[in-house]
Amino acid sequence: MKPIIYHTGITHPPEIHTHLFEVVHTPTISVEFNHHHIPQDISEFLKSNPVAIMMSKNAVSGLKNWLEKYNLAMDFFGETQFWTVGEQTHQHLMDELGVESWHPELMTGEGIIQSLVEKHQSRILLISAHVPRKSFIDGLDSAKIHFFHFPVYATHILSNTEFATQFTDNVNNILVCTSPSTLNGIMRSLSIPSLADLKTKLVSIGPTTSNAIRESGGVVYHESNEQKISNLYSEIIKVDFCHERS
Repeated sequence: MKPIIYHTGITHPPEIHTHLFEVVHTPTISVEFNHHHIPQDISEFLKSNPVAIMMSKNAVSGLKNWLEKYNLAMDFFGETQFWTVGEQTHQHLMDELGVESWHPELMTGEGIIQSLVEKHQSRILLISAHVPRKSFIDGLDSAKIHFFHFPVYATHILSNTEFATQFTDNVNNILVCTSPSTLNGIMRSLSIPSLADLKTKLVSIGPTTSNAIRESGGVVYHESNEQKISNLYSEIIKVDFCHERS
């Protein structure tokens, strides 16, 4: 039986024609773009000259949705500097809204906080999900960084019965995890308290997701060298199917 790669993120995996394995798209999260702040709320905080932090591609899409809702352009933000967590978010911000951004070498929330401290930035506009990671918020508080939370989307953890039915826990199979939230969806869908007892290999899109895997009791089999899904699958083929099975 061919090994199975279970892709648990929202975005479809790349189309791969191979006899080596089967790819099954079994998303364990969904995203809803919504917000509760009006432009006046944001413009008031912008007067304090904060750095705007974009935490994910969904944050970019959510911000675009918010701007369109109020018929605003990006010049609403004036000279505000934008920072992004990760190369993909950086590129998505450029593609969707035409905005250049800076991102730290360490492309995690911890990397953002470290860079904020180093650059003596103490005020940020946090553009993110409705429920940011607690460890990131705690880190901001510890570093005495004042933030205005501007949520533009909500992540919903799914109980994917189709995934639960299809899933076979086997050492030859792979779970592709594209965010910390997908891990919660995996555990909910499979009705397991942690990732500790899974035989299936856990593959991560990046360091933040890898940390979440370990926090959930799992072992990271492979972490993508670049936070790009297409690159991740190329690495899986090279590391797992070409090397180990040759």
